[in-house]
Amino acid sequence: MSANVSQLNKIISESNNIVFFTGAGVSVASGIPDFRSMGGLFDEISKDGYEPEYLLSINHLEDNPQNFVNFYRKRLLLADKQPNNVHYYIEKLERQGKSSGVITQNIDGLHHDAGSRNIDELHGSLAKFYCTECTRTYSKNEIISDDIGFCRCGGVVRPDIVLYGEMLNEQTVFSAISKFQEADTLVVLGSSLVVNPAAYLTTHFKGRHFVIINKDATPYDDNATLVINEDMTHVISELEKLEEI
Repeated sequence: MSANVSQLNKIISESNNIVFFTGAGVSVASGIPDFRSMGGLFDEISKDGYEPEYLLSINHLEDNPQNFVNFYRKRLLLADKQPNNVHYYIEKLERQGKSSGVITQNIDGLHHDAGSRNIDELHGSLAKFYCTECTRTYSKNEIISDDIGFCRCGGVVRPDIVLYGEMLNEQTVFSAISKFQEADTLVVLGSSLVVNPAAYLTTHFKGRHFVIINKDATPYDDNATLVINEDMTHVISELEKLEEI
């Protein structure tokens, strides 16, 4: 049992209002590749000449709706992925009243699948789709099972995520800022804290303990109470063992 995990256990036990901030690393632990290593994405770029940001942009949707639909159906609809112990640990602390919820950069919806209810999805979620013309909504299951890409009205059915070239949802941002401002502890999990404006929102945290658990260094490490550069699923497993003692 590392000293870092023991210190984390002490911080968690002393905290009354924890907010979690999660990034791509939490999804990677469930087998979902991050955007820059999606498994074949760069082959697609070299073949078609597209930059990765363009493929998930509002410009792509408007320029070539069919190609946009083909891309997200091929690359984003990962129906076989499940929450991991990090997702379930976050849900547990929310259920116990120790946490005010989770703010996430991820679009996979796994926090919801794990049972979390107080979730601010800064970049939206693949759990919901909607028509760009009539705004009719569709679930992810409908999109997959019924092979839907276009609405009955003829409009493009797009995922309810923030595409490149779009602004974050204002209400979601305000909710996240409120959580950061009211929390006594912030725990960052699996985020490099370099994607703005999402990462910058963490600067609204003024509480006592700022914990970063990420395999690599982040620009905010010098501001943190505790930095753990280890596999987060292992850290959470060790933490839960300590809690059982």
